[in-house]
Amino acid sequence: MPRLRLWKPEKSNDYYYIDRAVREQFDIGGTGLYVHKYIGPKKADSDGNPVPTDELTIQDVLFVENRDRKYDQDIYELSGVYNVADTDFDLSQFGLFLQSDTIFITLHLNDMIARMGRRIMSGDVIELPHQIDDTALDPDGNKKPLKKFYVVADAQRGSEGYSMTWWPHIWRIKCTPLNDTQEFKDILGDPTDPDSIAANQTGLAKALEITDTNVAAAVESSPNLLPDTSMLVNGREPDAPWTYGCDIPTGTSFPANPYNGQMLLRTDFEPNRLFEYRNGKWFRRYDNVDITTWESKTLNAGPFIHNPRTTVVGDSEFAERQALSKVIKPKADN
Repeated sequence: MPRLRLWKPEKSNDYYYIDRAVREQFDIGGTGLYVHKYIGPKKADSDGNPVPTDELTIQDVLFVENRDRKYDQDIYELSGVYNVADTDFDLSQFGLFLQSDTIFITLHLNDMIARMGRRIMSGDVIELPHQIDDTALDPDGNKKPLKKFYVVADAQRGSEGYSMTWWPHIWRIKCTPLNDTQEFKDILGDPTDPDSIAANQTGLAKALEITDTNVAAAVESSPNLLPDTSMLVNGREPDAPWTYGCDIPTGTSFPANPYNGQMLLRTDFEPNRLFEYRNGKWFRRYDNVDITTWESKTLNAGPFIHNPRTTVVGDSEFAERQALSKVIKPKADN
């Protein structure tokens, strides 16, 4: 009589028999999951042409981040099992903090690989269709359902997924709620698009609407670029000269004796153009300068965060917005 032993160094018929039984359990009793498959970051070369990437590509090697992520246009449906828990807010400290909105989902390993081509990994996005909220209040009366998204934070073989053959059958993933950030723009879409998920489920579109309303109110209250000083003691007269920020001289020609660092707004260009004098030479700083509106004379953080301008250092012109991974090159520390 041959010796009985369930362990074999290869996946035998015993393994496949148990694997089919485990898969049937997930197919019958598991909930449906929609998987948005991460396929790599968006990268471009120095000329702006897209560069082929995959899941192993790192966009920013300095911070080890993939901020501009691409997701597969096809959505994969799998079956998974997890414990549903109440999501309670902790009101004992400042702010709102969710205590139990991290979930652990188990899936059939071989079925997942057969459908997706790989295992679920960190960065994939899970959509739970059974958690959709189709009874939420909508002030517009459209009654758009609110979807529930989670992002995979960690993935590994589940300890409960090892059978008596000592081969794994279950994949366990740790999921946290998805936030409306730059990484998931490929899924949520543009918040300014009324048909996007971001416009329907996040507050960014409403925040942009509030900002535009504030700017419109400021333009209406200051049509002549003059401040309202009626509430101030010894405030300036309404007809007194006023500028928002520093005073920059204007003219149609360069002065004869400029000093180093002097700035001049040339009004003979249409639109106006800003120059700066450095080391015996006038350098062009900004094009399309407009100081006739409240928005253009008021500091806006948008051009600072998404800076498209260039600056001159010596005799060379460089883009002001530089990635640290390109400026600070990694090198061996011997």
